[in-house]
Amino acid sequence: MLDLLTTDAFAAWFSGLAEIPAEDVAATIEVIAQLGAGTEAPGSSELLLWYEHPSVASRGLPDIVERLAPEVVKFANEYGRFNGYVRRVIRHLESAPFVARLSRLSAEDTAKVADALCRIRRLATTRMLSIFDLQARRRLWPYGSPSPSAITACARLVDPSEVREWYYAALAAAGFEVVDVPSHTAALREITLRTTAPGLRILYGIDAAKNRGLIVVGEWLDRSFYGDSVRLAEALWAQFLAGRPLATQVAGAR
Repeated sequence: MLDLLTTDAFAAWFSGLAEIPAEDVAATIEVIAQLGAGTEAPGSSELLLWYEHPSVASRGLPDIVERLAPEVVKFANEYGRFNGYVRRVIRHLESAPFVARLSRLSAEDTAKVADALCRIRRLATTRMLSIFDLQARRRLWPYGSPSPSAITACARLVDPSEVREWYYAALAAAGFEVVDVPSHTAALREITLRTTAPGLRILYGIDAAKNRGLIVVGEWLDRSFYGDSVRLAEALWAQFLAGRPLATQVAGAR
């Protein structure tokens, strides 16, 4: 799980919020934690758990890995990460705090969230059935290298882009506007919440290499919003990445 911290500046702003905005910000922090966790935790690989061929199931795991084609091992690991991402997304959309938010949405937006969740589940099922089909037609065989066309098909099956799009659609329907920045960059990210007037935004950064994140600044999007906070946030984030002392707290503390 992502190690998520906040600056003291953010914590002070958060502690001054009324109950409902504070609940909204806490929900936003949970979204940030979900968005920032780009991969499963070390040691959680689902290598070969999807594969049920008798010749594989009858052997021990070390022996299996030694005998399998490298392309098959690579695909198994990639599918494990994809499946873990899908499960994490579904778990978030079905979590008690997120479901509680739905009662405050319009019927139309609630339906959009439900539709996005349904499509994510359907995608996961379709991908699994496609793997079974590749196996049945011996295009994905454990002890032989797949053909180029099979490798291309496997790459499509582990691509999370479509799942991410529907996840973002669900977040948007729930009032979150996410600026999607690739996880390998050191740039700040922004998530805006419009369900609490006049709206608020959180500036944060994700250090994917160290599996950590920093919530830097939170602010209302009212007349006091001029943009100086971006320069402040950039300076604090650079300080955090450089390892220079920076007062922080565990995210969610109040």
